[in-house]
Amino acid sequence: MRTEWTHAPEEWFFLHNFDVDKVFSTIQRADYLVLYYIRQQAAQHPGSKVYLADLAAAMGLKVTELSKAVEKLQDKGFVAWKTDKEAGRTYVELSSKAVELMAEEHDFMKRCYERLRTELGVDELRRTVDTMQKVTAILKEERSAD
Repeated sequence: MRTEWTHAPEEWFFLHNFDVDKVFSTIQRADYLVLYYIRQQAAQHPGSKVYLADLAAAMGLKVTELSKAVEKLQDKGFVAWKTDKEAGRTYVELSSKAVELMAEEHDFMKRCYERLRTELGVDELRRTVDTMQKVTAILKEERSAD
């Protein structure tokens, strides 16, 4: 999914432009990314459950891949994985622990993003991101060629 979320550009920036786990101090980037998509799906469909299959589709993942990540997040107390017996489907909800953690991490990302924009300027920041994405693409191509 390449659509930029306008209400939290700093979050989008760090999740989609950099593959740097050091941005996150209390959680791994991959874990935060799953929590982020759960939150986004819940926000886009208020009052609805975030079904695992729908979440996997939104993330471009297989349900089996996502279920491993969700199980790990449940073990850490970040999500509750439940069954909707009427629908015969499983769904996930963020725990209060996840909501608090995401708020703290989001505050950090927002501060960093604003500082980057101030110190580099928007145009230089965009050029830098473009360059980093090209480097990442080349590295991935070379890795897959091995």
